[in-house]
Amino acid sequence: MFIARGLRSAAAAAAVRSNIASSSPAVYKRLLQSPASSSFRRAASTHASPSRRLYSTESPSPSPTRTFSQRFQRSFYFAPATWVGFILASTIAGAAYVIMSTSDFIAYTDEESLQNFTPTAPKQIEVEEYIKNHPLAQSLRSKPEFTESRPTLKVNEQYRNASLTSGVLAGPGRIEVPPYVWTEEGGKSLVSILYLGQELCGYPGLIHGGLLATLLDEGLARCAFPALPNKIGMTANLTINYRKPSPAESFVVLRAKTVKVEGRKAWVEGHIETLPKDGEEPVVLVEASALMVEPKQAKVMAPLIAIK
Repeated sequence: MFIARGLRSAAAAAAVRSNIASSSPAVYKRLLQSPASSSFRRAASTHASPSRRLYSTESPSPSPTRTFSQRFQRSFYFAPATWVGFILASTIAGAAYVIMSTSDFIAYTDEESLQNFTPTAPKQIEVEEYIKNHPLAQSLRSKPEFTESRPTLKVNEQYRNASLTSGVLAGPGRIEVPPYVWTEEGGKSLVSILYLGQELCGYPGLIHGGLLATLLDEGLARCAFPALPNKIGMTANLTINYRKPSPAESFVVLRAKTVKVEGRKAWVEGHIETLPKDGEEPVVLVEASALMVEPKQAKVMAPLIAIK
C-alpha cells in the first residue's frame, strides 16, 4: 500500500511539472536553474525518460571473489618478511646439506698430513729435501707456538682432483710438492714455503699473477680463520699489489699476519717473497690485504665440519 501511494504521488508530481513545462517554458527553465531544484530536476528527468524506473527489480550483484592468484599476490606484497625468512631458511638448509654431504672433506690431522707425501721423481725429491732442511723451516719447527702441517694433504683423496690447489695446480711442473705451512696459535700469523714450476706461467719464465692471488687468498684465509669465533670464514675483500715479477722454477715464502679482529670480522695482511739463500735478503714479489668474515650461521655449521 505504501509503495503504491508513493508511486501515485511521484506520478502526480511529474504531471504537474509537465504542465508547467508546456504552459510556461520560462518559469520551467528558472525552476531547473534554481539551487533548490535538485528534486525538481530529478522528477523532470524521470518524466522525460520513461525508461528509467523509480526502483529496480534487479538483485544486487554479489561482491567479487578474489582468485588464488590475487590472494597470493596480496600475501606477497604485504608479507615481505615471510619471504625473506623463507629464502634465508632455504639458504641455510642448502649450505647445511652441502656441508653434511662433504663433512669428510678434511680427513687428516696436521700430524698425519706430514706423512702423506713421498716424493718419487728426482725433481720432487730435490725440492722436498731443500724445503725440509732449509734454515727457515728448521727455525719455525723449533718454536712451540707454531704448528707445522701440509694443508693440501689433509684433504680426503676423493676430493683432491676437484680441488684447485690440492689437485689441479699440484704436481710436477706446477706446485712441485705440497706446501709446508706453519701457523701461529690463535690465528696470529702464518708462514708457508713452496716451489713454483714452469707450468704456472702467464708469460714464459714468469709466474701468472692469478696464481699468486690464489695462493694469497688461501694463505691469508688460513691465517685469519682461527681468530674468528667459530673458526669458519669467507673472503669478503682481497686487495693485491704486485711489486716484482715472480720467476718460475723458484722457491717462495708466503707470510701472513692477522692485524685486527672485531666480532665476526678479521683483517689480515701478507705477501709473497723469495726464499733467500744464506746472506741474502728476501725480495717482496706481491703484497695483499684482506677482510675475512664469518657467516652468521657459522655457529650452526661448525659442528657439521670436522676441523682436524
